[in-house]
Amino acid sequence: MLVDNENMKKRYQILSMDAVHNGFLKLKSYLLQHECFEGGWCPRVRRERVEGNHAVSVLLYDPREDAVVLIEQFRIGAMGHADDPWLLETVGGYMEEGEAAEEVARRETREETGCELLALEFIGRFFTTPGWCGERISLYCGRVDSTGAAGVHGLDHEGEDILVRVMSREVALKELFRRANSTSIVVGLQWLSQHWQELQQRWGS
Repeated sequence: MLVDNENMKKRYQILSMDAVHNGFLKLKSYLLQHECFEGGWCPRVRRERVEGNHAVSVLLYDPREDAVVLIEQFRIGAMGHADDPWLLETVGGYMEEGEAAEEVARRETREETGCELLALEFIGRFFTTPGWCGERISLYCGRVDSTGAAGVHGLDHEGEDILVRVMSREVALKELFRRANSTSIVVGLQWLSQHWQELQQRWGS
């Protein structure tokens, strides 16, 4: 299969594709070839890719309290690589077929924190680890009332054990690259540090 990239005028071709694993994660092995920057075709390479889904993530912000509502949960990816594998995160989940990103944002906010979204601001869409995974994330900032946010949430059949954490914007920013150290929350908190005053004017402080 030969594919043209109209923006960069580069092409790549998939010579073969094999399913390696089809569990919670779907892993495929590709034999492929792509054009080189200096011209011609680069040598064939074999690459494995986790066939990631399209996820939605929401940084919850309360402009009246100047506070964020985060979640804390155990993450196997941090196990053995961080002092504490219970990470601070934004809420989020995967899009189901035919589901809009905004619907996912509202559903996951309710399931993981008990809060209701009062407004939603799109931040951007990005890949998480494009060197080996196809997962994309649509990131939003959502307005909530943080005064009643508390407790443990999540779905039992998905093995979720999620603790709600409410903290001031300034305290949350101090957790960057410490306990707030995964893609969505790093991007979201840095975005909030630049736009929180605009949100307060637009959403009311």
